[in-house]
Amino acid sequence: AIKTKKYQLLESILNNNHSDISDYMKTSIKSIKKYKDYIKNTFECDYTNGLIEGINNKIKVIKRIAFGYKSFFHFKNRILISQNLLKLKAV
Repeated sequence: AIKTKKYQLLESILNNNHSDISDYMKTSIKSIKKYKDYIKNTFECDYTNGLIEGINNKIKVIKRIAFGYKSFFHFKNRILISQNLLKLKAV
C-alpha cells in the first residue's frame, strides 16, 4: 500500500483484526495509526526535505574531516565546491 501510494488500502490493513501478531508489530501498527494523518499527507504531496538533509549531512562531514578551518571563507568555499556551486580556476 505504501509503495503504490494507496492510502485506502493502508487504512483497511490497519483496521483489520491483528490478534495473531507479535506485540512488537502491534506497537508498530499503533504508531502508524497515531501518525496516519501525516502518512496520508506524504501520499498526497511529493515534496520532501531529503535534499536539504543531504546537504546538511555533507556540511557536517566536511566540518568533521577538516577539524575546523582557520577561516570561515575557506570553509564556505569548500562547501560550495563540494556542491558544485563554485568552480575551481585552473592555475
